[in-house]
Amino acid sequence: MGEEIERLSAQIAQLTSIVLAQQKTAQQGGFLTHNKGGTEEMSYHVPKGCTLFQRKDDLRWVAKIMVDGKQQPVACRKSKKYVYDQMMKAHRANKKTKTKKDKEFTLFSWLDHWHDVYRKPKEGTELSKNTLISDISMIKKIKKVFKDCRLRDLTADVVQQKLYAMPETRTCEGVYTVLKLALDKAKDRTGGVSIMTLVEKVKHERKRGRDLKPNEINTLLGEAKNEEERQVIHFYINTGCRVDEISATLVEYVNLTNETRMITGLTDLYGKSVPDMTLLPGEILIHGTKTKGSLRTMPIMPPLKPILEKLTKDKNGNPRKGKEKLFRYSTAMIRFFHRDIKQRLKDKGTPISFTLKDYRHTAATNFKDAGIPSSVYFRWFGWCDDTMAKRVYTHETDYEKKLSLEWAQKFSRVLEPIACDNLAPKIFSDKKGNHEKSK
Repeated sequence: MGEEIERLSAQIAQLTSIVLAQQKTAQQGGFLTHNKGGTEEMSYHVPKGCTLFQRKDDLRWVAKIMVDGKQQPVACRKSKKYVYDQMMKAHRANKKTKTKKDKEFTLFSWLDHWHDVYRKPKEGTELSKNTLISDISMIKKIKKVFKDCRLRDLTADVVQQKLYAMPETRTCEGVYTVLKLALDKAKDRTGGVSIMTLVEKVKHERKRGRDLKPNEINTLLGEAKNEEERQVIHFYINTGCRVDEISATLVEYVNLTNETRMITGLTDLYGKSVPDMTLLPGEILIHGTKTKGSLRTMPIMPPLKPILEKLTKDKNGNPRKGKEKLFRYSTAMIRFFHRDIKQRLKDKGTPISFTLKDYRHTAATNFKDAGIPSSVYFRWFGWCDDTMAKRVYTHETDYEKKLSLEWAQKFSRVLEPIACDNLAPKIFSDKKGNHEKSK
């Protein structure tokens, strides 16, 4: 009886040591040894994440490996060596598969990886929030148009074919830009050469804007469905804002009082906090995010003042809260109601070809005709200098054409007393007989 108790006690101690050993190896990996009959068996190396233990009920050996964060059994036999071999075989196969997944990207997974690793703004980068939003939008379009495949299997012909199939040139240009930036970074994974070098470059030919004539503006105002749509158009023409800047304007950004106001909680192009801005009486704050100078102030034009007085008050005539949006229209809603106006004019047989940016051109041209120097109003548009105002946004108007005709008449009156012969170049001959024109 005593011998039986000793034998069972020794067996329990042995099983306890095995369980403790397998718990240790499952956590940090190591060597697992097993004593049987007073002799030590060979040592078994158990990799990290794997488990090798003997069950108490039938003394069978069980092996488990870690697959996708979960322990899964791979073998259960009485032969410890067989179970160990099966465990190592499964562990090596799982490790090889995991390494292969880490090294090989598909087109979609690489675009996500490129955006997270290389494109997100870091310290000292010049990427704005709008750029990142545009990248995400283009990646979504790529995932709709392209079929996911291994990055190594993607060819230039497939990319070119998909780009040709896109109906809008501007979207095609954005997709091309994102693909070029992403695949140029992946050239080490695709044989050392970027396939985008073989793809034809896509360039959207941007149509230059124009200034709207007074009769066209009146037509657009007449086609507006309600008062707020007309107020948006007036705001456009008298400020020259971008569409997203109009939808982001708050009530507190309009200062119609005689006191100076401080605007707090502002952010710059990169989403970082900026110092509080002073809003002088009769000024409006424009909060944009496209360029470095988008956060700016400008004077309230006289035609816009009565409209802003209505917008800053509620139906009962009480002042609205400062953090409320000045217009209830979002950027998309502004685009939609202008699209409806264009369609209604087309149905009537009096179409007007214009874009929302033409309002910006109209405002710049009106400021120029009013005699405001471009060195002053370029800041109202959020530009770094007046180059854009001179080169792109201002246009010759009928008023300037009349002035040019008056200048021509004045010039002709000055030249009337001068004989035409006196204006002709004098010809003289030198001593050698060669005729030369006088300088």
